[in-house]
Amino acid sequence: MDLQYLREEAETWLEYYIQKRWTRNPMERLYRDYFYFHFYNLHNPTCRFGCYICYHVEGTQTHLPMPFEKGVFENQFYPKKRRHTELCFISWFRNQKKFLDEMLSPGERYRVTWYMSWSPCINCANAVIRFLEENENVDWRIFVARLYYSDSPEHRLGLRRLHQAGVQMNIMSSEEFEYCWETFVDHQGTPFFPWDDMDANYERLSMTLEDILQI
Repeated sequence: MDLQYLREEAETWLEYYIQKRWTRNPMERLYRDYFYFHFYNLHNPTCRFGCYICYHVEGTQTHLPMPFEKGVFENQFYPKKRRHTELCFISWFRNQKKFLDEMLSPGERYRVTWYMSWSPCINCANAVIRFLEENENVDWRIFVARLYYSDSPEHRLGLRRLHQAGVQMNIMSSEEFEYCWETFVDHQGTPFFPWDDMDANYERLSMTLEDILQI
């Protein structure tokens, strides 16, 4: 395995990727070039119009394997009605939950974890909050690669509302990027190569999120 070639290939993917057919939501794995391009944690990168969610669902007590426990969602595009990724997941999970509830022990809860390329907009944040209000046996954690319009008062408000509703909000660190690569990416046996400014970007984004949530 030519590691230098793989590293150069990964660095190229930070700038562009080859669009491929997305056959369904959810998919089991994310394409390698999609991960590098869409999860690059630059503050305000260009041409990142979609959002991707790598999700994990588990019981908080037994941690038993569940059907559909992990996968990847993307935005719904033409020819179907345009729909944000978060809403695609919530609609899907609401249907799955009716079946999964039968697998939980009495008093057990779900833990939903999202690893997102963008943080939720205010409309999607409100949709998560409504779902939690309707389903009291669900805990939610969100790790984001980037903050969506972090200067926008309404989107900042959406993140604060999520935080106040008990959702754990975090910026993805190198540990989460590595985990996503191993768990959600069709990496074909290739290692994950962190980009040079990953840690510096993480520090800046973490400070911004902390500022948002404290107001």
